Amino acid sequence: MKKEKILNSYRNEKKDEGNDHINNMSDEKGFFAMAMLIMLITIYKIYMNLPFGDTGAIPLSFLSFHSFNRYKQTKEKDTLVYGIVTGFIGIAFLVWYVIETI
Repeated sequence: MKKEKILNSYRNEKKDEGNDHINNMSDEKGFFAMAMLIMLITIYKIYMNLPFGDTGAIPLSFLSFHSFNRYKQTKEKDTLVYGIVTGFIGIAFLVWYVIETI
C-alpha cells in the first residue's frame, strides 16, 4: 500500500527526472560548444588585431543571468555575488568594445 502511495505522489508531481537529466546534459554540451566557438573567435580577433570585448560580454551575460535566476530559486548569497560580479565585468567588456569601435 505504501508503495502505491509513493508512486502516485511521483506521478502527480509531473516531473520527469529522465527529461531533466537530458536537458541538463544538453545545456552543458551546448554551453561548452558556445564557449569553444567564442574562444576561437576571440583568438582570431586577437590575431587580426581586432577589438574582442563583444566576445567576452556574451558568455559573461549568460553566466550573470544564469546566476541571478539560480539565486531567485535557491537564495544562495554566493550565487548572487557571482551574478553581480560577472554582470559588471560583462558590461565593462561591452563598454570597452563600443569605445574601441567608435
